[in-house]
Amino acid sequence: MKIERDLQEKDSEEKVEQEVAVDDVAVEFIYTGSILLNLAASGKGRGGGWARGRIVNFVGDGSSGKTLMALELAAYVFYKMVGNTSVNFPPVKKVKVIYDNAEGVMDFPIEKMYGKSFKEGVTWISSQTIQGWGRNVTREVLANKPGEMLLYITDSLDALSSQEGLERFEKAAKNDKEEEGAYGTEKAAYLSKSFFQNMRSLMAGKDVTLVIISQIRQKIGVTFGEKYSRTGGKALDFYTHQVCWLSEIEKLKKTFRGEERVYGIRILAKMKRNKTAKPFREAKLVILFDYGIDDISTSLSYLYGPKAKLLSWEGQDYSHQDLAKYIEDNHLQEELSRRVEVIWDEVEEASRLDRLKRYE
Repeated sequence: MKIERDLQEKDSEEKVEQEVAVDDVAVEFIYTGSILLNLAASGKGRGGGWARGRIVNFVGDGSSGKTLMALELAAYVFYKMVGNTSVNFPPVKKVKVIYDNAEGVMDFPIEKMYGKSFKEGVTWISSQTIQGWGRNVTREVLANKPGEMLLYITDSLDALSSQEGLERFEKAAKNDKEEEGAYGTEKAAYLSKSFFQNMRSLMAGKDVTLVIISQIRQKIGVTFGEKYSRTGGKALDFYTHQVCWLSEIEKLKKTFRGEERVYGIRILAKMKRNKTAKPFREAKLVILFDYGIDDISTSLSYLYGPKAKLLSWEGQDYSHQDLAKYIEDNHLQEELSRRVEVIWDEVEEASRLDRLKRYE
């Protein structure tokens, strides 16, 4: 019987994979905050980004940029998407951004970084259990109407307990006894057998984008293969369009009067799963504290290398900082983005194998 169940589950998973693939028609995107990240996530620079109307997963350890990545997306939707015309959805008349802060902690200076209207206009909630979160998401998706764009961010999936687990925890405290029962099985079962299967149908055709943030977990005793995993495993793999793993590369420092200060970090964003473009593309991003993604510095580092001392622009040499300021002051971001796209496309073309078509 166990073998039969395993085979049935495998068949079901394969069917899900095939069904999800059918949806990949004219996928539209939401700007990530970085042209380079747009390219890694969607294969497109201007006009690319995170898959709109789909489920996207950000994965990483502490201080890897997961929350900031979600906030950058939220700010873009909040300020830029009203009035957007689309192939797949009606023109956007209203946006609703929900930030479900299950972890209950937000250390970023939201108002300073994204403005007072953003801080007050976003709906900030905090789900406690995985089932409660599922109900919150479902109600919002059901309430979504044509002309309304919904962005629902969950930070993080790992912070949500199961209702059963919460009840066990409270019961053990009241009785002053050890907790009884299995750990983690209810949560995984709810995600794979209830939430994602139903949510996929509910989101179909609606201008609803669901972003799920996940913490990495180290697999104990693994000697080969992936050493890290995250809650929701297979379910997240099957039902997500893009899975971006984030990790810190280095801390960015300045020295003033003999004192060294960290002013930002450089992170690696790696697309481990992508149904909108080629997978395993990477982007190295510059993140500045109290600012967010520095798209100009990220682009310059990609074009010239992060350690370059002199950067040549239109026959003139600049330091990295001076060129970044020159581009910003003269509104040359569009030209910078174009140059990044040119180099990216050249690298993609060079990596493509020249083979004859098998079918015409």
